[in-house]
Amino acid sequence: MTSCLHVIGLGPAGLDQLTVGNYRRIQSATKIFARTAQHPCIQDLMAEGISVESFDEIYAAETSFEAVYEKIIEQLRKELKNNSEVFYAVPGHPMVAEKTVQLIGEKLTQEYDVIIHPAMSFVDEIFRVLNLDPIEGVIIRNYDALKEIALTGQEWLVIPQVYNKLIASEVKLDLMNIYPDDAWVYVVQALGTAGEQVDKLPLYEMDHEKFDHLTTVVLQPNSDVISFNKLAKVMKTLRSEGGCAWDREQTHDTLKKYLIEESYEVLDAIDKQDMYNLCEELGDLLLQVVFHAQIASESGVFEIRDVLREVIQKMIRRHPHVFGEEKAETADDVILTWDRIKSIEKEDNQRLDFFNDPKGLPALMWASSTQHRVAKVGFDWSDLEGPWSKVQEELQELESALAEGIGIREELGDLLFSIVNLSRYLKFDTEEVLRDTIHKFQSRFLKMVELSREKGLIFERLSLDEMDTFWEKAKSQEKSGNEV
Repeated sequence: MTSCLHVIGLGPAGLDQLTVGNYRRIQSATKIFARTAQHPCIQDLMAEGISVESFDEIYAAETSFEAVYEKIIEQLRKELKNNSEVFYAVPGHPMVAEKTVQLIGEKLTQEYDVIIHPAMSFVDEIFRVLNLDPIEGVIIRNYDALKEIALTGQEWLVIPQVYNKLIASEVKLDLMNIYPDDAWVYVVQALGTAGEQVDKLPLYEMDHEKFDHLTTVVLQPNSDVISFNKLAKVMKTLRSEGGCAWDREQTHDTLKKYLIEESYEVLDAIDKQDMYNLCEELGDLLLQVVFHAQIASESGVFEIRDVLREVIQKMIRRHPHVFGEEKAETADDVILTWDRIKSIEKEDNQRLDFFNDPKGLPALMWASSTQHRVAKVGFDWSDLEGPWSKVQEELQELESALAEGIGIREELGDLLFSIVNLSRYLKFDTEEVLRDTIHKFQSRFLKMVELSREKGLIFERLSLDEMDTFWEKAKSQEKSGNEV
């Protein structure tokens, strides 16, 4: 006959909130095991002479809660081997914020019968003291699960078991990444007991309170919550009837130029190593993504969640060395895996276009991508001499075209293409190489203008030879790093 584990909810406070059924079960049991004796109901039961064995000694002996919970499960398993019925009491409702009950479901239900005896939970008391109707929207999260939480700002957030100041400080810092620093916070303690207390204070002062195992932190809906959902909602509002006239007029086509501009502004911030500006420009670029998704949503084509789903699934699918069983030791191995999976996906979609790069790529990037693709199938030089000789060959052909006045445009294009190939072979990004040179040229030019003005000269009136003199001075100062 299989032993049975009775998991009994104690309610949020003292004996008066324990259900009659659970009280009778406890009275009929020869022994009650409790996760902790640090609960008002357990204290009341012991005062009535009921024998309770708590697992508080395990808490004192172990260094992590994970280890504590594992030891509790081990102890319950031992008791079930020796007894036909075991009674295990937990604070509140067994299915609300009770990790040991989750582990019982994972590790004991295959071997033993488990019966959950429900009770009033701490959440019920929160509804009472804050006059909160859960239909408004409630999210309950443990204190260590706040970093990845997704909020809209329309829901209440409940964080149970914030039992000391160290955890309270961590919770505060996590919340300040989502909420305004002065958002109102409720710190509620010992609900349903004579020592019940509810304090309302700004978030930045939250950890100044006293905390124990009966402390819960609650935040009310806040329109200033920072989240991806909030950004999507802002965009939807801008496109609505009462929103912005300019935003409502935009289409996928009209937004193309802004998408390009924002992308290059991100690149410019990276080039300048301006992290403050990079943060702002990434936000502008993200807004373009949300903008296009909102337009698509209005047309019934796809939603922003479809965009997220696609990219999440793609990243997992194309990284089997991270999310699967494959191995990829080097970056080159990762690229080979990526390309292999991508080619399979394209076959599945019946897309057999070998050169499937966006035709709107900048020419240098397009040329480099094209050369990378053909190199992967073996159409490449065997050593550096090949691309270097090709550059010299194309330079001679351009020189001949200039002399004859025929085919100049084509030969110039061939020379540029061969230079991109040489750059690729040298493992340089041609686009970045040219951007660096442009930055260098602009800096040097501005310096020569500055030097000429220091001499009291008007730069625009200088002869080419005079300009060249200042150019060499600017170049010399640039290389020496010293003013001359």
